[in-house]
Amino acid sequence: MAMVPIFNNQTGPLPVKTTFKSPTDAGATITISGSLRSTGAPTLIGFKVLIDGKQQSVSHIWSNADDVHRATVPINIPAPKDFNPHTLTLEPLNSNSIGDQNDYFTAILDY
Repeated sequence: MAMVPIFNNQTGPLPVKTTFKSPTDAGATITISGSLRSTGAPTLIGFKVLIDGKQQSVSHIWSNADDVHRATVPINIPAPKDFNPHTLTLEPLNSNSIGDQNDYFTAILDY
């Protein structure tokens, strides 16, 4: 299996955005992970994953303390099945989800 980094330890703040192309039309997966801090704890925090402006999934975690950076649960989503350029965007799930310069985000395309 080959891996192509889309984001590789990209620092915040959120939103973060980049353009990528899939190297295959046979079905690939994008694995996404990151970290955030919260306000208003206890609360659910996370980030939305969008491809071409359409929400595909959410990576989240429950936070019981404010201002503690926490890794969200990594997720896998299907990659577009074409060779066209696409935009991957990560944006806050809610107002309690803060991805700042102390947070990092990774997205890897596996095929």
